[in-house]
Amino acid sequence: MEWILEADQTVLFWIRSLHTGWLDGLMIFFTKLGDFGMVWLAAGGLLLCFKRYRRFGVLLLLCLAAGYLFGDLLLKNAVARPRPFAVFPDMELLIPPPHGYSFPSGHALSAFSSAAVLFLADRRFGFPAWGLASMIAFSRPYLFVHYPGDVLAGAVLGALLAYLAFRFGKKLHFFPKTGNSSNK
Repeated sequence: MEWILEADQTVLFWIRSLHTGWLDGLMIFFTKLGDFGMVWLAAGGLLLCFKRYRRFGVLLLLCLAAGYLFGDLLLKNAVARPRPFAVFPDMELLIPPPHGYSFPSGHALSAFSSAAVLFLADRRFGFPAWGLASMIAFSRPYLFVHYPGDVLAGAVLGALLAYLAFRFGKKLHFFPKTGNSSNK
């Protein structure tokens, strides 16, 4: 287990070495897009406006709620991993320090669960959503508020949550058998 933590720190400091002025601004922008899942809440609300995608809007919003409950309220408090800036207090932050624990990354969890739902709804939405989710997730260790392992765990949990919710929805006949609107 110790070697995993050391590798996590090594990758974190490698990412830290990438800092440049223009990239700093870009990462701040992406992390703010992910704050409170706002961009994903907006995407879910937009899906609700169209009958063809309404079920996916419901799924996206349910995944965000489940991710918050499972990731932020349960796992973060159970694992209680301090954030990198708490462990290395000499590192200057470019954003206000977030509250709470580090594992898993809530930004990554919400981003990847939402991107997975958008991909299931329509691949034309999904591919850009995966890109946005990746940028939001990468911004977190770049800004020194999460370890890379926190982000990876959040991304995997988020995508898995969306997949399981979709499968459960299909069993309840909430979704058509094809599952992907772009294939209809």
